[in-house]
Amino acid sequence: MAEVFKDDRKKEYLNAEGTDKPLKSPLPLATLKKARAYRKQRLVEKLREHDCAAILLYDPVNIRYALDISNMQLWTTHNAANYAVVGADGYAIAFEFGKSEHVAQGLETVDEVRTAMSWFYFSAGTRLLERLEKCADENAAIVRERGGGNMRLAVDKMEPLGVDALRKRGITLVEGQELTEHARKIKSPEELDLMRWTIRVCEAGMARMYEHSLPGRTEQEIWAELHYENIRSGGEWLETRLLAAGARTNPWFQECSDTICRDGEILSFDTDLIGPYGYCADLSRSWPIGHRRLSNKQSELYEV
Repeated sequence: MAEVFKDDRKKEYLNAEGTDKPLKSPLPLATLKKARAYRKQRLVEKLREHDCAAILLYDPVNIRYALDISNMQLWTTHNAANYAVVGADGYAIAFEFGKSEHVAQGLETVDEVRTAMSWFYFSAGTRLLERLEKCADENAAIVRERGGGNMRLAVDKMEPLGVDALRKRGITLVEGQELTEHARKIKSPEELDLMRWTIRVCEAGMARMYEHSLPGRTEQEIWAELHYENIRSGGEWLETRLLAAGARTNPWFQECSDTICRDGEILSFDTDLIGPYGYCADLSRSWPIGHRRLSNKQSELYEV
């Protein structure tokens, strides 16, 4: 263990075990399976509360919550290549990008896998309207089949042409993002276990950042240590670039840059880390560059 971690107080908020090796989750598969089942059931309960036949999910974070499918999540935040339909009866259909259908197979949350009929312009081009019509026909048919006459469909995110196409087919659209937010606000014991592990990985990343918070390094170099630890320990991405040193810490919300950090300057950051299992660890920390004690003035500012 590096000399900078000899002070036991640092172990309260840093996980030095991860500074020299990747971390492996100690949680059994059974924990993950219970969390999956609980999350899906939470969403189904919300559909029933709002008298919806099903929910159509395009947001990859919502798909991850409902079915635990992780397929090109960042890319599909701005390219609607994958989507899913979850019925109020619990039946779930995953629509996956062509030739990637295998990603959703074998998950106990998924009852059926189909090839997605993507209609966003980057993919469909001049065939956009043709593909949209086919997609809307298929989704409307699912609602009629699963809903038993109930044509209320919750949708989390959709472009205007898709909204119009579904309404033309007799679908009554319901705000779906609200349902997903209220579903996820109550966590199961198994979810809390998954979240605790994500936090441990995040704390290992912060330990690497602390160890490398040395004069002459840029803000970006220090921030990269958090990426490194997260990815090698099974995490996924960072939501923001909120790290700054010295005078750049105020005003806040300045993104990390190639600014060179100087000895004794305060370094401040928010992790906004999407870690293992897709959970977020949003932790904020500040410390001096060079492993120094805070000056009296810095301590005063820190308290403020």
